[in-house]
Amino acid sequence: MRKKLSRIREAAPWIAILAFFLCFHAPSFAQVAEIVFSAPWGEGEGEIGLINQPETEICGPLSFCTDNDSVFLLDSAHEKLIGVGVMGKARTVAGKIAGDSLCADGEGGAFVQTEDRILHINSKGEKKGNFKINVKANPGKSSKLIQGYGNEMFVDHKGQACLRTANQKIHKFSGAKNVKRLASIPNASLDFQIKRMPGNEVRIIGFQDDGESRISVTVRIDGGEAGSALYKGMDNKGNLYVEVENIKDDKVFLEVHRYAQTGERLAVFELSNNYFTTVYKKTEVAPDGSVYQMLTTEKGVQILRYGKEG
Repeated sequence: MRKKLSRIREAAPWIAILAFFLCFHAPSFAQVAEIVFSAPWGEGEGEIGLINQPETEICGPLSFCTDNDSVFLLDSAHEKLIGVGVMGKARTVAGKIAGDSLCADGEGGAFVQTEDRILHINSKGEKKGNFKINVKANPGKSSKLIQGYGNEMFVDHKGQACLRTANQKIHKFSGAKNVKRLASIPNASLDFQIKRMPGNEVRIIGFQDDGESRISVTVRIDGGEAGSALYKGMDNKGNLYVEVENIKDDKVFLEVHRYAQTGERLAVFELSNNYFTTVYKKTEVAPDGSVYQMLTTEKGVQILRYGKEG
């Protein structure tokens, strides 16, 4: 017995070192979420509109966005742009706003997309511009953008507002510059896309302007099959993010992965995928590496935030 206790005492320092290493160096899984915003369905002040009619999809807010300082969501039923401030307090930024996708402009305002038109609204709720996206269609094909899951706006490293479609095409439009986006982020000028490879392999590939790939990162699918996969952008440290559906035993799990550009997986955020309404944009990655999720339930809407990059 004394020999066993002696061995345990001898091993204790090594156990402490191992625990420290796992806490600070191992990929983080199943992170605990912070509730940034919560509101019930309804027609009153502080409530979010819900369209629930027979033989149609249940519809609430379709999209949201954040840049750390500001969080916005589209109240589709009430046609309002809602801004969320400190302590989760919400306000109506602008009314009579119909749209399908949102993107923060980095200056307290937001871009709102409806088909091939982009409306720019500043922090005071003023409409500062209305832009058209130039969509070059092949002969005989429609030039209209298909609305839905996977079409997302973003601001690139030069401050150029863009739209990435579900088929990975990027369309640029003129507008306010995002002064907080830093051009010094490593490889920020690359065009990152999701590529499906043979089998169950998914990759994030960064292309140069000449079409040559410079970075290739394998997206690890743990114990399941890959469903939809969306590139979610880069944080201020150059880490890459992907939203992926992991299909296990006929159940679809929602995850956001964080990868170093060297290919190392740094974190996996396991999110709820039980949505009560149709949502076009489920997650957003802020510049500091925080992962945000808009979740709808039978009771209402929540904006959740998961840990920033350490």
